[in-house]
Amino acid sequence: MSDLESQLPLPFREALAFLRQHRDPDVRIDAIDANFAYVWINNLVKNTPGEARGGWIRLPVVFPHANPHGLVTRDALMRSNGEKVIDGHNPAHDMCKPVSSMGGAHYYSWTWAGAPALNSPKHIIGVAQWYERRIRNG
Repeated sequence: MSDLESQLPLPFREALAFLRQHRDPDVRIDAIDANFAYVWINNLVKNTPGEARGGWIRLPVVFPHANPHGLVTRDALMRSNGEKVIDGHNPAHDMCKPVSSMGGAHYYSWTWAGAPALNSPKHIIGVAQWYERRIRNG
């Protein structure tokens, strides 16, 4: 467990363990800023077969008792049809700063509005899937 991860509440750490077990064993916390942790997922963006790119989900440190807000990526996101994802796109936004030294440069200010309720650390899988759907479908 990293020093950053050890600062997080138990339900958040349980969510990370579940995500590692069921999605990506290399999930990590790269920054904590105010009440949000930046959760790196290697295989969040899949544009073409064999191509996977990562992104940082801005997850509140009190997860699952508060909703995610935003995604930071190194490159601008593209849908599988080749169109650029423009909804909520804010290049070089201040929300990128906590992970800018690792290449974080594109902030997508997507809220959790209209998404399923979160009430268990296991719902972290649904968070990753919801962001993937936003990337694919807008």
